[in-house]
Amino acid sequence: MALPLERFQMTSPVEAASIFLNSLGLGLFVPVLRPLHRYLKPLGINPLVLVAVPVTPWIMWKAVTRYLMVTVEVSPGELSLAVQHLLTARRFTGDTMIATLERSSENKPQLSHENPGKHRTVSWWSTWKLAFYPLSTVWFWADGTIFKYQGRKATEYYNDARAERMMYSFSCFGHSPEPIKQLLRTEMDGVLQSESDKVALWHPTSQPTTQWQKKALLAFRDSETVVIDPQIRENLFGDIEAFLQPGSDKDYHARGIPHRRGYLIYGPPGTGKTSLVRVIASEFGLPIYFLSLKTLTDESLFSLTLSLPHRCLLLIEDIDTAGLDRTPSDPKQGVTLGGYLNATDGFAAPEGKLLVITTNNPESLDSAILRPGRVDYQVRLTNASNAQAKQLFQNNYRTSMREDIKEDIESMAQTFADMVPELKFSPAKIQQYLRTTKHRDNPETALENIPAWLAGDDLPGLGVVQH
Repeated sequence: MALPLERFQMTSPVEAASIFLNSLGLGLFVPVLRPLHRYLKPLGINPLVLVAVPVTPWIMWKAVTRYLMVTVEVSPGELSLAVQHLLTARRFTGDTMIATLERSSENKPQLSHENPGKHRTVSWWSTWKLAFYPLSTVWFWADGTIFKYQGRKATEYYNDARAERMMYSFSCFGHSPEPIKQLLRTEMDGVLQSESDKVALWHPTSQPTTQWQKKALLAFRDSETVVIDPQIRENLFGDIEAFLQPGSDKDYHARGIPHRRGYLIYGPPGTGKTSLVRVIASEFGLPIYFLSLKTLTDESLFSLTLSLPHRCLLLIEDIDTAGLDRTPSDPKQGVTLGGYLNATDGFAAPEGKLLVITTNNPESLDSAILRPGRVDYQVRLTNASNAQAKQLFQNNYRTSMREDIKEDIESMAQTFADMVPELKFSPAKIQQYLRTTKHRDNPETALENIPAWLAGDDLPGLGVVQH
């Protein structure tokens, strides 16, 4: 704010210095001036000059940082991970820090050595990491440029919801934000590199508004660990690869077709529908965006699908239980059939994504959901065939195979497959049988107990087989 010169000329030196300090927001120091003036007056020193000498460099520095620096503020979201990566790597400190608990990427609990005996306590804290981020200003040097970092807490309100978020800003000298952009690109590359062998799982959060939030990083899953018909896997993966290959979008658009692909995976419980989705995400490096339609409305679903990245896997499990009705009783609660179709296949529906829906009962789905163009490829999973039972047996003992049974494991697996009725049990049920304590590392016992299991005997840890 400009201060007229006449105002200083009509006041005493002390009052002039007080006005000057107040204009700079330094009114806290005004009470010091009056007693100080009594000592300075005999020396002929003007208080205004005394104040101006130390304050002038500060004023000049504020002008430099305001007019000769460019600032970029990082909004909450995926890019904030790049900032956290930078702060963690450089171990920034400040006079004010905020401590947060974050889920560890390894997510492996540690065992306590305090308790004697065979069983030890699992440490809950070991699945989290304690992170500290500065809330003050930090100057640092990177790639030949001086940067200023500033962290602060911000409170956001939406209707009746209140949420606190961390806000970050970076500044550098000059008028171009390019150095800051490059800094964030480098840090984001570091984040992506650290997650290159993981599958990111995203889920909606409603605080303060409905938006996507990364919930977990899942380890890659080898396709061989999901026991399905090899021909089904080969055909499915070939179809997905053709859709994701560079240039496929131009091919779709040349034919006037939206660049989207829908998949229906169906079958009885325990046949590997969810596991197959995770294998697809691992095989093609896709993040999984998981939706539960029961918790959404038409408006929130539409907003979430619009914010999907170009290359991702949108997963809706058990769609038959979502209550998609053509004539809903309350359009403000739940997702309607029309809202679902509009969000996933409407005029503004995003392109470049895989839509995967799963169900145990495909016959219960509305025909509009399964219309070609909305569901382009269907995968039917069944209970375990003899070939699948054999592979499940081999997979179970492959990593813990004893030296004395290595040569016999093939014939033992075939014997197991011959004893288990074909298409009677789900792969999950067979896996449960093989992974019990008695059978986990003992294939001979697993073979011996099959007749009792099939007869419905109550084996420890298994319960009774339902016929």
